[in-house]
Amino acid sequence: MGDSSDDITRMKLVIQSTSRVWGGNEKWFATVGAGLVKRGHEVVVSCPDGVVRERLKQRGLRTSGFRPRGVIDPVSGLTFAGWLRYEKPDAVLATSWNPTAWVAAAARAAGVKRVAVRLGILRSAPQVGPKGLAFRKGVDALIVNSPEIRDEWLRTLPSFPPEKVHLILNGVEQAPYHRTALATALRSELNVPSTAMLVGGAGNISERKGFDITLRALSLARNEGLHLVIIGDGPYRQTLVDLSRQLSVQTRVHWLGRREQAADLIAGCDMFVLSSRNEGMANVMLEAMAARTPVIGADVSGVRLALGATDLRPEAGWIVSPEDPASLTTEIEKLAAALASGNPAVQARTDEARWRIENWFEPNRMIDESEAAIFG
Repeated sequence: MGDSSDDITRMKLVIQSTSRVWGGNEKWFATVGAGLVKRGHEVVVSCPDGVVRERLKQRGLRTSGFRPRGVIDPVSGLTFAGWLRYEKPDAVLATSWNPTAWVAAAARAAGVKRVAVRLGILRSAPQVGPKGLAFRKGVDALIVNSPEIRDEWLRTLPSFPPEKVHLILNGVEQAPYHRTALATALRSELNVPSTAMLVGGAGNISERKGFDITLRALSLARNEGLHLVIIGDGPYRQTLVDLSRQLSVQTRVHWLGRREQAADLIAGCDMFVLSSRNEGMANVMLEAMAARTPVIGADVSGVRLALGATDLRPEAGWIVSPEDPASLTTEIEKLAAALASGNPAVQARTDEARWRIENWFEPNRMIDESEAAIFG
């Protein structure tokens, strides 16, 4: 279905999201939605007011406020079903976990032919309750972005047909990054010396993202030229600010908040650290790989596929044990020393990372595969 010729079937898709934060999941369905529109399909995104809606509109996607709010709000679910009956989509794609049961039930009540769900973090399958029923009776396709998510789902719900689980790797832009200029601009903004070694982290600041692990790793480092740059915001930020003071590293931690051009900031860092407790396939890690920023990743879902060696490919980054600040400190200091000495092994891995972005994590391939999974 990736053919954009005039003889393809034009379809209509409703994408459902309850998110009020712009993150990897939102980038994913925005890219897929915009790609489907370019191919002649019609796409409407059901989402709340706020940053997600504004960014979708900037990408030319139509949005609507009709959306289910979960099992505690049946009126919104029934209203959503009525709206679907009016819109008459060929498929509905649920991208938020909590209202999945309502999305599936509303779609079936409205006569929608196909229901897909996108799952972007490692999660066991629901066994009972409305969600369990929805996946047994009302979901035609489950889209996941890492082998770990697929395997955990099939392990915990063996009755779910394996052919309904579609492993579709994230796709990220492959624009050229002028890292030297971006690094100079970032150091100027932070007012740090040119000799400072910038360690980047990015994402919604929640406990799941593990920024506290990176803070503890920074506090254990003997290299006081290391500075941590955190891009993003969220409910856990003040807790982390307090922790940085407790660890006496607050003068070497820079909170940049949410930024439109976060990928440029990641490209301006000397290295990028993903210390998450749970992921699917972290988009920020892929953005760092695309920029040839060296990546250290905790060994959670998606990281080994993105960074690890295979039978045919060399390593594309550095992998450490999850929730292990001491191990992370060791790897950060080793990488900092290698960068300072110009060790060619660093460029070899970042070149491999860029190769994987161009060959494994390409947006058009992601749109092709998503189009086929969503519409059948």
